[in-house]
Amino acid sequence: MKRWSWAVLVAAGCWVGCGEGGSLPGQSNNPSVTNPDGTVTLPDIPAGTGDEDGQTRALTTLWPLTQGSSWTYRIQDPSKGTFEKRVEVLGEQVVPETTMKAIAVLSTQPNKEEMSWQLELDGTVVRLREEDRKQGKVSQVTTWNPATVKALSKPQALGWSYTSDIRELTLADDGTLEDKDKTYVWRVVGVNETVTTPAGTFTNAIRLERKRGDKVKPDDDRIYWLVPGIGKVKEDGERLEELVSFDIKKP
Repeated sequence: MKRWSWAVLVAAGCWVGCGEGGSLPGQSNNPSVTNPDGTVTLPDIPAGTGDEDGQTRALTTLWPLTQGSSWTYRIQDPSKGTFEKRVEVLGEQVVPETTMKAIAVLSTQPNKEEMSWQLELDGTVVRLREEDRKQGKVSQVTTWNPATVKALSKPQALGWSYTSDIRELTLADDGTLEDKDKTYVWRVVGVNETVTTPAGTFTNAIRLERKRGDKVKPDDDRIYWLVPGIGKVKEDGERLEELVSFDIKKP
């Protein structure tokens, strides 16, 4: 496992406290998720083939995290019907209850908001923390040890795979805590695929599959279509998400 320290992620000598509204009432650092020194354990992921300059990365990344970038998705949910979700990259922030910085991403649905803190790591994107919010208040906090894989950021060849073993802690505002061990298997199952969504037709999508490796639970299986320079254009699994519009900012 990798551990990124405050010194690596933030300029030396700069100490920033937890942001307002980031934690549930009375909740303090959990040493099983956040290390005693305020860092977060990150997974061991095989390193990529090398660094790219910022402009090239903006054109090729499968998960843009440039501040101000946004996406709107049409969601068809079997139980909730059809509605839209807007996702916006807010920029670098201190992750609540840690001393680390990560990219804050806000997802807004009709009756719910999700704020997550994400980092690009060796060709993947990992989540350190996620907060569900209703009417401006935090209703649930989820953290992972190590930080959980969210998606690919760098294109990989057909057949690429990665197995992620994580501990997931979910704390509700009523004090209920769920503690689960999970295994996810990520695999590239298609390249240069053509995908049509309300936002248009894309001919160079990578199809990324995520399956549970620890038990049979079809509701947890996901398939993502990712396009270089744009990000996720389609997701299928528990519900169907299709890209309606997007605005990707340059670095």
